[in-house]
Amino acid sequence: MPIIEHSLQVGWRLRVLFSEDVFAVANPVLGDALTDRTPRKVLILLDQAVATAQPGLPARMEAYFAARSEWLRLVSPPVILPGGERAKNSPELINEIHAQIDRHHIDRHSYVIAVGGGALLDVAGFAAATAHRGVRHVRIPTTTLAQADSGVE
Repeated sequence: MPIIEHSLQVGWRLRVLFSEDVFAVANPVLGDALTDRTPRKVLILLDQAVATAQPGLPARMEAYFAARSEWLRLVSPPVILPGGERAKNSPELINEIHAQIDRHHIDRHSYVIAVGGGALLDVAGFAAATAHRGVRHVRIPTTTLAQADSGVE
């Protein structure tokens, strides 16, 4: 039986942006990265430890997207999920993220933004990649380890 063999090259663009106080209403970095002036839906997944350490963060996130509501629509308040050891090997957490994606009709033109440590970012990335053949995913790491290697293949 003959064998057909062909090499393929696939181009992929990866942007890494650096910013401080990313959810300050006056900071355009995240908003500019997410929109091409086409309306987009956004679902935020927030690490429970980050939410506990910064109790005002969910409200700041909501204010950030309210200021950009012409192009970016936050579909719900940030969804607070466990990170760390509880997130590792948790099919229930992946199911919860898939349920949120389905509930809010997040599709390949929308964004899932994960904010937290490496375990939550990895679980959110897996869930986004396996929902509807892939949903756009943005990682906002909050720990040094997550900044260094979360999601690196």
